[in-house]
Amino acid sequence: MKNRPIVFLGTSSFSLKTLAALCKARFNVVGVYSRAPKPAGRSYKVQKSVVHEYADEMGIPVYCPKNFKSDEEIDQFRALGADLAILSSYGLIIPQVLLNIPSHGFINVHASLLPRWRGAAPIRSAILAGDDKTGITVMRMDAGVDTGEIISMKSVDIFPETCHGELANKLGELGAEMILETLDDLDLHLSRSRQQPLLGISYSKKISKDLCRICWNDSVKNILRHIKAFSPEPASWTEIDLQSNEEKRSNIRLKVYDAKIVNFPANAPCGLIHENMIVSCQNGALWLTEVQADGKNRMSGDDFLRGRRNLVGKIAR
Repeated sequence: MKNRPIVFLGTSSFSLKTLAALCKARFNVVGVYSRAPKPAGRSYKVQKSVVHEYADEMGIPVYCPKNFKSDEEIDQFRALGADLAILSSYGLIIPQVLLNIPSHGFINVHASLLPRWRGAAPIRSAILAGDDKTGITVMRMDAGVDTGEIISMKSVDIFPETCHGELANKLGELGAEMILETLDDLDLHLSRSRQQPLLGISYSKKISKDLCRICWNDSVKNILRHIKAFSPEPASWTEIDLQSNEEKRSNIRLKVYDAKIVNFPANAPCGLIHENMIVSCQNGALWLTEVQADGKNRMSGDDFLRGRRNLVGKIAR
């Protein structure tokens, strides 16, 4: 398989691990598809994806179509002459006409134990739901949303302290190992692929800004999972209402990167801020251990509150 032309489609740090493994193993990657560069950071400077940057370094042609609806984009893909396409956390829907082009089809490295958590954000969904396991499914792609036949599957544990960044890194490494195992005897693995179970199907939600907002009326365990699921990016967030003219702005927007459940007197209003940046929840309290205010650096919750004593007794919403 090493000499056969392969096209890779991916965008995130998770998918970069698979592309890097293919290149280090000297597979013939003839083209890379990634999401188009977009503004990022405080300066809104246009940035390429990590996959795009790596492909540039390796001298592999990169393509960034908005979609695959035009004949020109389909013909461009066909011209690469790929025998196989490997997709991992790409971000665009692949139409059937494209799926039909490579002689060995498309293989997807998906970060869940299918059919649980089909869709765009499977790692976050597993953490949010309190799953104790997730994993990697290498699957043959069809026109459905992660509905194709399973080639192989391996699981990993999710612990209460696990955040999205750590889990995505671990799963990315596992996915890279599994795709190399698959390519070691591709025809055999494809012949042994099997249909997904009809039971246990679930779908992950697309991540939105509003979904990242903390609801302090929720249980303390659910809020901690929320923080872990969106750390380190885009990060859970909350707003602290000053309810006065203490500052030019009426509220402070705060990202929360990490927290711990602490024993604390009950019956306080949800969202109430106490000493040491402890915040009351529905049935307990969280100590916010790492936060970031707009325009500021990340810091411990204690350091943040030390410079803003006026926030004790305020409500986070």
